[in-house]
Amino acid sequence: MKLPDLAFGSEWALLELLCLGLESPDEREMFEELIRLPHLDWETLLTQAKRHKMLFSLAFYVHQDFAKLVPPFVEQQLRTALFFNRHKMAIYRREAAQIVRAFNQQGVRFVATKGISLESSIYGGKGIRYLSDIDLMIVPENREVVNQILSDLGYKLGTFDVNKGQIIPHSRQTLVGYKLNPDHLPSRVKLIDDPIIRFVEVDVANSLTWTFSPFQVPLDLALAEIVTQEIPGINDVQMPCFSPYFQFIFTVMHLFKEAWIIRLTLNDSGKDVSLSKFGDVVRLWRVYRQVLEGEKFVRMILDFAIIEPIVWVLEHLDRTLQTGIVSTLGLTGRVSEEWLSSASGKKWKGTMRDRLYSQNRPLLFLEKHLSKYCP
Repeated sequence: MKLPDLAFGSEWALLELLCLGLESPDEREMFEELIRLPHLDWETLLTQAKRHKMLFSLAFYVHQDFAKLVPPFVEQQLRTALFFNRHKMAIYRREAAQIVRAFNQQGVRFVATKGISLESSIYGGKGIRYLSDIDLMIVPENREVVNQILSDLGYKLGTFDVNKGQIIPHSRQTLVGYKLNPDHLPSRVKLIDDPIIRFVEVDVANSLTWTFSPFQVPLDLALAEIVTQEIPGINDVQMPCFSPYFQFIFTVMHLFKEAWIIRLTLNDSGKDVSLSKFGDVVRLWRVYRQVLEGEKFVRMILDFAIIEPIVWVLEHLDRTLQTGIVSTLGLTGRVSEEWLSSASGKKWKGTMRDRLYSQNRPLLFLEKHLSKYCP
């Protein structure tokens, strides 16, 4: 695995190293060299780290090993951010454990996904990963009972209004959107008696992709291979999660969705793909590589007819971070360059690294039509 180059600047190279996880001596050595650079622009680094939801990751590694190499005012800000996220994670874990207990009591088949699952597994529960809500996956037939359970636990339909300090019900337009796209339940929020973390939001999905997606993964099959993992600080219950195969597939497909549905980029919703999402895939690959590089995984994505989106993501990952996953899986050449350079029927200027680095991504896109792949 090659180390990031400096074509986009020392600050961007630092973020790419964080995506790799600083696991090898070479990665750590290069990270230290970059941190020591007298011309390192900390304002640029912190801005990009926040944009890509990597501020807590930067804060962790600086606090753990490189605090003395960082300007004192920056080190203090990063340390505060890290401690804030650890406090937030402790609250989210307690809430997640409460939900797990309630679902178990009612016999609901489900898994925890995305941040609440990955934070305590591939990220080691160190407060590294950004987390905005508790993500869960259920089968569609359990939508009604899950809504009732969450309501009983104090979760109300709506969003949290920071200025008013209260939950605002979903608008009629938002509820219609959920009805037209039933891959998710309407989000729910619970107020928390904490001076810092005022609320917890829960997002419940019942599809590994999205409504009207041409790419589907059998949910029943995915939920038939549930594994459990510990919840840091919680002793009486474990968190159900996808098996390594489906964890990897779901993470890659979710990244594909955020990178492929260009209306999320063009309307400046903030939901376009981030560097941290590629970091999730890298870490999953490193943790589960011995399992994933076997024949079963490739056979699964062929059987599910999701080879195109999977290779789309992995090829962009390889080209951005030089990870070599596609060749390891024997999938080289399985998709065209035209497919790789497009999203929702649109093409953008430059590489995926250009797109990630850009702070005005809509300007990278030229064509005005959307393809059948965009809902």
